Amino acid sequence: MSEMTLVYCDASGNIYDLPGTGAAFRTGKRIVPAQKSDCIKLPFGAEIFSLPGRSPFGFRGKDNTARIVGGPKGKVIDAASAFLPSGYLRTYLPAYEERNDAKRLSLWAYAGIGIDGDDFLAPAFRIDDDPRSDPELHTNDRELELRASELKKLYPKNRLVKQLARCATEYRCLCARNFFLSRYEAPVPTTPFCNAGCLGCLSYQEKESGFGESQYRLDFSPDPEEIAEVICHHFMNVPDGIASFGQGCEGEPLMRGKALAEAVRIVRSRTSEGTIHLNTNGSLPEMVTLLIDSGLDSIRVSMNSPTEKYYNAYYKPRGYTFGDVCTSVRTACDRGVFTSINLFFFPGFTDSEKEAETLFRFLDTYPVRMIQTRNLNIDPDFYLAETAFEESDPIGIRTLISDLRIDYPSVRLGYYNPAKSTF
Repeated sequence: MSEMTLVYCDASGNIYDLPGTGAAFRTGKRIVPAQKSDCIKLPFGAEIFSLPGRSPFGFRGKDNTARIVGGPKGKVIDAASAFLPSGYLRTYLPAYEERNDAKRLSLWAYAGIGIDGDDFLAPAFRIDDDPRSDPELHTNDRELELRASELKKLYPKNRLVKQLARCATEYRCLCARNFFLSRYEAPVPTTPFCNAGCLGCLSYQEKESGFGESQYRLDFSPDPEEIAEVICHHFMNVPDGIASFGQGCEGEPLMRGKALAEAVRIVRSRTSEGTIHLNTNGSLPEMVTLLIDSGLDSIRVSMNSPTEKYYNAYYKPRGYTFGDVCTSVRTACDRGVFTSINLFFFPGFTDSEKEAETLFRFLDTYPVRMIQTRNLNIDPDFYLAETAFEESDPIGIRTLISDLRIDYPSVRLGYYNPAKSTF
């Protein structure tokens, strides 16, 4: 029995509840009743999205079974979903059925939603207490604009500073804002090209994909001195600062491994402060070695799944293999840099019995120091269809996280890249 009331949207995006109809959630392709014990109140910065062309499931009737429901007087209605701020891990998807007019959803991480009294609730929990990307810290646009203007004048020839200003103001990237506000982690995009065709790429989508990218990809290759200048500025102004290659507005940084290695050497010739970090798909193990030799402090290798066929279906690698990715993880672990995997969580997929077992075997083989638990931004039905996912019983996202904490106590679980002082 559902413990919350269904929330839906009309064709104009207005939000309503539907008294007498219990909210439903979804895990993989399975519809389940919404339970308050699985939920939190929508935190500051959360959004409620309409899901056009998708009719919601709800629990209604004496038998309290899940069924497609309509609005008042049988009117066709759209499902609703929640989108959560950084640091929160969703545990269930919104429950709906696509209608014939459904178009592919934009690249967001869609979570279930319901209402209890005056409170909107979403199935999620906070996985990382670090406040660095909390929306309430990023409300002073005037201060940001002043600092961006100052730094562009301070580094008038540095194209990367101009790019970060665009990311911070136009795309409202919270990480890019950190560079201008002198705090936490600064992004360092460097690479306009990529060797993967990720289904959920945020910076490049083919026209035939049916939807657009979230932001435009970097269209130039900053030289090593420009890169080093940005990193050194951040480290000079931020105690325990982090600078990270491999951001949402670029391709794969290992494809410019030699330039990045030179930039790292320049930085380390000027300062030993700060953490130089690499976010990567891990496709070029030899470049991973080169960067470690040059002074890289930490690395995070992204994957949607430790299962090769699902990895290939999502990443669509060009000129590299899943084995190369594993070699990069092994190299980083063996060389002693702080090694993380950035695992894209998808309810009903990541926590399915078979996927969980494969993840545990992966961790037994590759002793990474951290799993960054990130919600996968993608249309749920599109993802399941493109990966040809073979369902097995879900153990639940919360149970998976609990099992990881018990069985792998030395592996951190969180959302953000840590500073080397905490390694």
